[in-house]
Amino acid sequence: MIALPELDAFTTRFAQCHYEPLRVIFNLLPNSRVVNYDPIHLDGLLARAVVTQATQGKMVSDQKDGYWIPLPLKMLWRDEKGFPLWASSVLYPASPSIEDVYIRHKRNPPGNTHNKKKLVTKSGPWMPRRIPTPTLVCDRYEARCIGNFDAVKNLLNTFDLIGKLRLGRIKSITVEQADFTEQDVFLADGKLIKPIPAEANLVSWWQSQSSMLIGWTPPHWKPGLFRLGFQANTKIK
Repeated sequence: MIALPELDAFTTRFAQCHYEPLRVIFNLLPNSRVVNYDPIHLDGLLARAVVTQATQGKMVSDQKDGYWIPLPLKMLWRDEKGFPLWASSVLYPASPSIEDVYIRHKRNPPGNTHNKKKLVTKSGPWMPRRIPTPTLVCDRYEARCIGNFDAVKNLLNTFDLIGKLRLGRIKSITVEQADFTEQDVFLADGKLIKPIPAEANLVSWWQSQSSMLIGWTPPHWKPGLFRLGFQANTKIK
């Protein structure tokens, strides 16, 4: 695990925080949509905000190993390398939703953006394309966590867009106190609302389930951090 000196102050501050059950409500502007491949992780959003503040917006290089990223959330479990499983769910629709397709158009770049004398456009990488992308149209998403009210609210207020391709335009984000248990952070309506590593042993039925490699800690896209476990939306047997 890589430790960035810039994050030390956040680690100290969050270690002293009071944690309580919270509900986070994302209200999107009309006709906004979210790319519907993988759910958006609340701890992923918070991790991005923390790193952006700590580094003043500078890019952090991608390394083979992962970084320690402190968050104002309760820690449910740590693996043998010290990477944390945070008490926060994915974002799930909290109002009527419709599946749709967003068409992206890839066109040839103008001549001043490349150094090739002639682009081959009938085939290959320079061929114009229409790329269909599945999306979900919904004006309200919610997430659950056990965290510090003020810190979570302040970090989330830095966002005006969510999701891949920056299609989810945020109207407002509300953080409110809630009344649920630690288990309610990752279980709801008979299914997981958070990816859970099998080794964490947080669900009693895991030995009878078929596990797969999943992203479970920020950044969830990093293959080097994948572990066998269960995705969000896995039904409970």
